[in-house]
Amino acid sequence: MSRRLRLLAVSLLGGTAFAAPAFGQVAKPLIVPSPGEIAIRRIVVSATRTPEPSFDVPVSIYSVSGHQVSLANEEENLSETLNRVPGIDVQNRQDYAQGLRITSRGFGAQTPFGVRNIRILVDGMTLTGPDGTTDSEVIDLGDINRIEVLTGPFSVLYGNASGGVIQVFSKDGPARPTVSGGITAASYGGWRVGASYGGTAGFGRGGSFNYMMNASDFYTGGYRQHSAARRQQFYGKFRVQVNPDTSYTLLVDGLNEPYSEDPGGLTAAQYHADPTQAGTNTEAFGTRKVLRHLQFGLVFNHRFNAHNAMRVVVYEATHSVLQFLPFTGSFAASGGGVVDLARKSGGIDASLTHKDRVAGIPVTLVSGVDFGYEQQHRKGYVNDYGAIGALRRNEQDVARNVAEYAQLNAHVTSRATLVVGLRHSNDYFSVTDNYVTSALTNDSGSVSYGNTSFVAGATYHLTPTTNLYADYGEGFETPTLDQLAYLPNGQAGFNSALRPTSSQNFEAGIKSLIGAATYLQLAVFHIHTNNEIEVSSSKDARTAYSNQGQTARNGVDLSIDTHLPHHLELYGSYSLLKAHFLANQFAGKALPGVPDQRVYGEIDWHDPASGFYAQANGQWQSRMYVDSQNSAYAAGYFTAGLAAGFREDFGPIRFNEFARINNLFNRTYVGAVVIAASNATYYEPAPGRNFVIGMRARYRF
Repeated sequence: MSRRLRLLAVSLLGGTAFAAPAFGQVAKPLIVPSPGEIAIRRIVVSATRTPEPSFDVPVSIYSVSGHQVSLANEEENLSETLNRVPGIDVQNRQDYAQGLRITSRGFGAQTPFGVRNIRILVDGMTLTGPDGTTDSEVIDLGDINRIEVLTGPFSVLYGNASGGVIQVFSKDGPARPTVSGGITAASYGGWRVGASYGGTAGFGRGGSFNYMMNASDFYTGGYRQHSAARRQQFYGKFRVQVNPDTSYTLLVDGLNEPYSEDPGGLTAAQYHADPTQAGTNTEAFGTRKVLRHLQFGLVFNHRFNAHNAMRVVVYEATHSVLQFLPFTGSFAASGGGVVDLARKSGGIDASLTHKDRVAGIPVTLVSGVDFGYEQQHRKGYVNDYGAIGALRRNEQDVARNVAEYAQLNAHVTSRATLVVGLRHSNDYFSVTDNYVTSALTNDSGSVSYGNTSFVAGATYHLTPTTNLYADYGEGFETPTLDQLAYLPNGQAGFNSALRPTSSQNFEAGIKSLIGAATYLQLAVFHIHTNNEIEVSSSKDARTAYSNQGQTARNGVDLSIDTHLPHHLELYGSYSLLKAHFLANQFAGKALPGVPDQRVYGEIDWHDPASGFYAQANGQWQSRMYVDSQNSAYAAGYFTAGLAAGFREDFGPIRFNEFARINNLFNRTYVGAVVIAASNATYYEPAPGRNFVIGMRARYRF
């Protein structure tokens, strides 16, 4: 069979094999493609909300396999894997009390904690609140099938997510009941114990029950002083396939973080003197966090006929945080030095998929309604040197979002595909201040926003192995509840004058299979934002935000994956991002928290006969500025790592022993920065050379 015919067959089979599950059917592959052909037919759903080969959709989208997530890793942080994706920067603060900072093409860099401007989902269940914030630590990485990362214009169809979408898909239970477990030991007294159990059983007449559960317990003593953390997690997925057309899936996500010490940021002098030290006042005030999270989701899939299907996702979560900050917060007008937050959130995403032919053109229309809500009771207390003191803040916060969306995919010709979409959003935020004194004025208020976002993209099949694409989207990001809480300079009142950030996103790219085993993706983009939201003042623990004009972001994202003889695979990615302010007091200055360039490289080899595998990787990144004035920066760095292990099968039992060395050359560098930090405590150092060793075992009954 010629290569052209073979690739055509692969594309058709790929579409059949992955489109069918959305309508309750299962197709078996008929041929074994080459590694390059596997890449060209890799199926994704985040871009169009329907299964499509990533090669064919007019977007920058990347898939990280479960194998890459688990390969000799602790499986505890997205930073272990996602830095291989171009355009994505995951900064590990080595501070579990503050979490990771994830940026996508510069979006999300301004957030002081958690993740902002990036939508995160697990198995279709939204983790991101209606104001666009997410706690990434609630993601359990123990049994991951794949992670899809969508950057560029089409992420705007997910709401407050102009920067991108990260969607995690967990493994299904295997055909036979299987139990597995593992233990890892790491530098700084770290360890992780995990176990999972899954399988498939019959249900009713011709149905099935598929289940997968994973639990883990993690501890680290921390690279820096006062940075120990404990984290216990559970994730369960239980799917009842009633018949070929109907299924129900229950999702359960739980996290208990009994303590996470907060070492804080360092000044330049502190960093150079001793990067392992804790920040000023952190130990004196017992800075730490206690976090508990429980979320349930129910996914209903139903196929009416060959042309129409329905999907409904309902979810609800409870989330509580008790966090001690490195100051008393005793001032009469302060918000306090201890944050006590109880949050309840939930939502529903209901969509219809219709497939048809219009004037002989195959089309797929996805339309739906997305609703999310968040209610939180926020209190602030004086931090009495590690103990809870007098009340300083007491308020009820509400955030709601209602949106309608539609997306049309049309195969206009045998070579051209068109995708267009609309999303109309209505957002509401309110604060009811229940702590009003003669010294602390009323910060109550409310505000509403509305917007319609448009996206469009086209793919042109230049050859059977090369696609060109271009897309455009209009982004819309509301302020968060935290950003609306205070007026600048300690003034009284709710910051209702704060406007949403809007953006215009342009992108063009190429996806190509070079030869039989090399897959390349290249994208160039331009992003223009208006009403960029930044810190305007910080006084007495009351941080206020204002709109700071415009930014321009121009860049290139490149990835290349090649399979060589003798089971050798090479992977590399490159990100170039020139992001700077326009038409404001910082005009011409670089956007803080965003490196201009990032390079990632990886070499993997395995020997099927012995089960031995090995990996070497390296990452280089340029400097990052720490404030909008560009008055200081964290220097660029290069770091490398090695990993190796054995996989051994003994009948129904499989063992996997592994070891990893991170920061092989023991570089001293800043792994994350705190943007516009008070007292110039901008720097959060990364660990020196450190080690992970572990073993996993699996038994199939």
